[in-house]
Amino acid sequence: MKRRKTFLLLASAWAFAQAQAQFVTRPDFFSPTGVANDGSVAGYLMQAGPYSIWNPDQQTSIDIGGIAPGNGVGGQARFSTDGNFISGSSAGSLGAALSIYDRTTGQWTPMADLGFPVDNTTSGGYAISGDGSTVVGNSWADTTGGYAYTHAIASNGTTGVTDLGTLFFGRSTRANAVNADGSVVVGWQDFNGPWKSAVWRRNPNGSYAPNQYILLNAAGDSTDEFNQMGECSAVSADGEWIGGYGDYANNGDPWIWQQDSGVINLGHLPITGTGYTGAMNADASIIVGWFDGEMWGDPMTPFIWTRSGGLQDLNSYITDVLGIDLGDQHVNVANAISSDGRYIAGWGTNNVTFSTFAYRLDLGVNTGIHHANSPVGASVYPNPTSGRVVVNSAGMSVLSILRADGTLVSKVPVQGDQAIDLGKYAAGVYTFIFNVNGNIRTARVVKY
Repeated sequence: MKRRKTFLLLASAWAFAQAQAQFVTRPDFFSPTGVANDGSVAGYLMQAGPYSIWNPDQQTSIDIGGIAPGNGVGGQARFSTDGNFISGSSAGSLGAALSIYDRTTGQWTPMADLGFPVDNTTSGGYAISGDGSTVVGNSWADTTGGYAYTHAIASNGTTGVTDLGTLFFGRSTRANAVNADGSVVVGWQDFNGPWKSAVWRRNPNGSYAPNQYILLNAAGDSTDEFNQMGECSAVSADGEWIGGYGDYANNGDPWIWQQDSGVINLGHLPITGTGYTGAMNADASIIVGWFDGEMWGDPMTPFIWTRSGGLQDLNSYITDVLGIDLGDQHVNVANAISSDGRYIAGWGTNNVTFSTFAYRLDLGVNTGIHHANSPVGASVYPNPTSGRVVVNSAGMSVLSILRADGTLVSKVPVQGDQAIDLGKYAAGVYTFIFNVNGNIRTARVVKY
């Protein structure tokens, strides 16, 4: 009875938190680039200000140093899964370099790079692995012949720096995102116009294979730029889902991709231009991003995409679904989401004063928007459970089970009724992802 009572209290707390969705802003030029599961927002004051951590709940902000983007320096402040480490750039021996910030010690540590300084910069850190071990970004690769170009790199304090390379000599690459354990790195490859998708996968020996394009048609020509998807910008914790920017290859739609499903265009909002995937949560059940204006000078439009609700204008979702009055405020961009899917961050403008503001949207605990409790064609019971559950899939599907931090703990084929034993796993919330011929259904299961 005690366990049952505890769960009922927990469920009541979740329901209360869901009703308390919050939208908090700060009226300045702060640019959010990352948000942690504790609600902290990392970013910087445009241009070239130091990085800082904003606490929207207390409306405080702490400068943490480093060298934020601007004046030729690149980098993005993003959190590890536990929120203890942040990627970015700080002062190295040869100039600004990709680095890790430790929130416990309050110190930036420059990581190894390729060692070619250009204008007092050697590299930039754009993302950090969920386990906090690896920072990815780009580093100047050569300065010979009067031309400088960059290579994507992955830098680890234990194994050193890995030059992820380029498919074309004299053309640049950059890593934009990395999964939980650093085994899958995604970014862009330059060749002949818009940056195209690039995916590097770690080999068993610790090296990385040459980058590959994500193809609109997997059986099509890999050298056809109209078959190569645009720049990759996000990757799920297990490395299976990748998201990116739209371009002429797919009519400008933001997209996600997985091996079994192939490319999934997220859709297009009315009166908008090109769409960009900004970020995804650990299991890729919530995607956020934005669309350019349809015409030059039109405001940008943010979006939220979920497996149960599809593509929605984030402004409409905030007002119509969450019941939050935005007043004269218009959200323009959603470019960060916490790994647990609770918090979204970005920036917007005031329709009257035309001033900018940063925001953090708290969806509340267990919002339900990113999964279906009883997904069509797939189900899990009993829930909660002390160990054994029965999954039911109407057709042959692949079931992936993820911990709350996005770590994959099991992946098995299922069809019909099949018993799954969670007894060997720690208590917590687990995400069950059913892939039924590319049709994704998810459920959350509480193990006590």
